[in-house]
Amino acid sequence: RLPPQPSRPNVVLFGERGAGKSSLINMLVGQDVSSPSNPDLAPFASRGYAVDVGGREVVVWDSVGLQKGEHHDTLSEGATRNLQGLIQNIHGGLNLLLFCVNAARVSEALGINYDAFYSIIGGKKVPIVLVVTGLEDKDPMEGWWKENEAEFKRHGLTFDGHACITTTRGKPLRDGPGHRHDEQYEQSKLAVKELIK
Repeated sequence: RLPPQPSRPNVVLFGERGAGKSSLINMLVGQDVSSPSNPDLAPFASRGYAVDVGGREVVVWDSVGLQKGEHHDTLSEGATRNLQGLIQNIHGGLNLLLFCVNAARVSEALGINYDAFYSIIGGKKVPIVLVVTGLEDKDPMEGWWKENEAEFKRHGLTFDGHACITTTRGKPLRDGPGHRHDEQYEQSKLAVKELIK
């Protein structure tokens, strides 16, 4: 667990459980440092990880999001308190919100997570970007956004940028070194780091 430091920009990663936040953190850090959230953890509990972005170190805060399948129009009082505590404990302020969504699991709870972070915490003053995971079999991965952008806009979800990515290298190749999705994985890492820059 990384203590917050004022000299580094702070990025808060959020999204539903199962969106791929831990895999995204591991991809950005370059090693397995994050594991999927314990369902018993309080919503929006968080951990910070140092990530090199173009030679500059940023802290990416991996927050525990709402459970998939919850039917709430607003956040619980406890989740709101934890969310506010996260922001108060980030030294140097919040620089970017990174909304992580799994392409196969776009749901109504997206609006709740989006509103919680962007409206309540970011005060709509902090830039917000979207990362869509689970697109390793989509060619090109960016095609997913072209097919789904209107749906996000219809729900009033707007972003300062987006990346359509994979967070898995896939199965090892049978006929040599490497993995099935190595190329998409490396492109994805670069795309997300470009968003964070």
